[in-house]
Amino acid sequence: MQRAASQGYAIELGVIQNSGGLQGQVILGFSHARRGKQDFRDQVELVADDLAGLLKSTALTRQLTHIRSHLSLVHRLGQQVTSMDERAALLAEITRLVSDALGYEHIQLLLTEEESRRVELVHASGPFAETLMASGFSETVGRGIIGRVAETGRMWICQDVTRDHHFVSNAILPHTASELALPLRLGQRVIGVLDIQSDRSNAFRDDDVFLLQTIADQIAPVIEQHRLLAAERRQRRLADTLADVSRIISSRLEANHVLEAVIRELGRVVPYNGCRVTLLGEDGRMRVVAAKGYPDNAKVKHHSFLAREAPLSAPVMQLQRTLIIDDVRKEREWVWQPGTEQIVAWCSAPLVHGTECIGWLCLDWPEAGFFTAEHGRIVRAFADQAVIAIENARLFERARELSDILEYKVNDRTRLLREANDEIARKADELQALWRRVVDVQERERQRIAYDLHDSVAQSILASTYQLQGIRRRIGDNPDLDRRLIECQAMLDATLGEMKQIIYALRPNVLDELGLVAALENYVGALPSTDGLVTQLTIEGTPAPLKPEVELAVFRIVQETCQNCLRHAAARNLSLKLSYSDPNIEIVIADNGIGFVVDEARLGLGLVGIRERMHLVGGQLYIDSAPEAGTRIQFFIPRSNCSP
Repeated sequence: MQRAASQGYAIELGVIQNSGGLQGQVILGFSHARRGKQDFRDQVELVADDLAGLLKSTALTRQLTHIRSHLSLVHRLGQQVTSMDERAALLAEITRLVSDALGYEHIQLLLTEEESRRVELVHASGPFAETLMASGFSETVGRGIIGRVAETGRMWICQDVTRDHHFVSNAILPHTASELALPLRLGQRVIGVLDIQSDRSNAFRDDDVFLLQTIADQIAPVIEQHRLLAAERRQRRLADTLADVSRIISSRLEANHVLEAVIRELGRVVPYNGCRVTLLGEDGRMRVVAAKGYPDNAKVKHHSFLAREAPLSAPVMQLQRTLIIDDVRKEREWVWQPGTEQIVAWCSAPLVHGTECIGWLCLDWPEAGFFTAEHGRIVRAFADQAVIAIENARLFERARELSDILEYKVNDRTRLLREANDEIARKADELQALWRRVVDVQERERQRIAYDLHDSVAQSILASTYQLQGIRRRIGDNPDLDRRLIECQAMLDATLGEMKQIIYALRPNVLDELGLVAALENYVGALPSTDGLVTQLTIEGTPAPLKPEVELAVFRIVQETCQNCLRHAAARNLSLKLSYSDPNIEIVIADNGIGFVVDEARLGLGLVGIRERMHLVGGQLYIDSAPEAGTRIQFFIPRSNCSP
């Protein structure tokens, strides 16, 4: 300005400003001319106004471009997050879009774990992202900038971390100069934090902060929706797995198969390196009955121990609680079982049947802090299914043992019954053979007696009759003596008649000479007709010769039946029907006498003899009688047993 003034220029200064305040200054130099100072002032102000307008237009254009890029980011973010199903891909896309649009050095997404009251890192972008993710970064709710945002639900902006005592440095991010943390809110609930860090102070412009809060508000429901969908999928997978386990339990009852299936299906919903089922035996010792995932499963199953020898089993067995140990190496009471040296993290759920704990289902992982409360809940659900399977298997084994015992007893009893039946059959055969011999002896004895009576007594009576006749001719006229001789001769004639009937009853010659029909006609015709008894014999069909033993059996049965009728029935009518038909020979004897109760007469010798004679010729006998209802005796003999 001094050099311009020394060269003869007039200097004039103008201020560039707009509604936002002072923008700058413009200086103009005018050559000496005959113009007034006001003209110079007007020209400077005109140039200043033009520059102010240009600057304002440029700023508006730049702001419009920035807003357009923000809107484009929000639009693209909305399109991406609503179309992704996988949570990891969703979180990665959110951090990528924010990083590409705004260019901040480090962006991280953290979600709140309400049970542990911690904010867990779920995704990060930037040069240190992999290292940060590998470290498993998390922050306690209420501690540091991230923790306070998770606790209060209010945005926190720190343009210079050296002046903010809430800032907590991270060795993995040593160059952080400014930090912006925005809450991910759903109503009044904070589900996480979107945290952005920069290695430059005053890195966050107002419009960028507004955009980031808009993004946070937009992605919060999407993340929650994904969380709910993931939880729903986990629950559905758990339900499907439990349904499969239930199906397996109901389809197979062998203990080994069912327990192996439970362990196998558990791996679908909870990862594990090793899994065991330990049961309390009747002797009070704990035994591993199923194991998977160990270097030597047989070695693990071979070991047994007392519950008091494993102190950590008390919460499971006595209190029936699910127990999770982050690192068994730090537990003083932990007891290593043979073959389980791989265990670091451990989760165990009790097997509760009714009110009694019968063992536990446990699984392990070779890294510390692996199992969560959710894992414990799932393992407990499987334990509840497993105890049903175990009890069903135990009942099945007991039922099978009882079935084997019963089968053995049944087989033994069947053997004894079979032996007894064989003995009875043998005795029956012997009895039948004995009865045949008795019948044969009876018939031979009857025949002998009949022959003896015929040859001796009958002949003697006949000779006596002839002698009486000779005496009558010699004594002449003696009426009294003649009368007495006539009476004596009549007596002998009657005795001879009775003797002939006895001889016929003992052995009817007509049966041997003329056959069954003639013998029956002769016998029925000779029955005494005292008390007005009317007898009737009916023959149906064409008579045919039968085996001698069959004809004799039929005749004897008829004979015995008729004698019983004469002695006991007090009947007025007695009918006998003999039918020759196929496939049986049928004989029916009926009377209208007083009858009897069949059950009370089963042991009578007459009926026993009738039954035995019928069995000897392979026939069947039926007796129908009742008091005051007469008696009907019917028997059948197969024609195949009758033909000579």
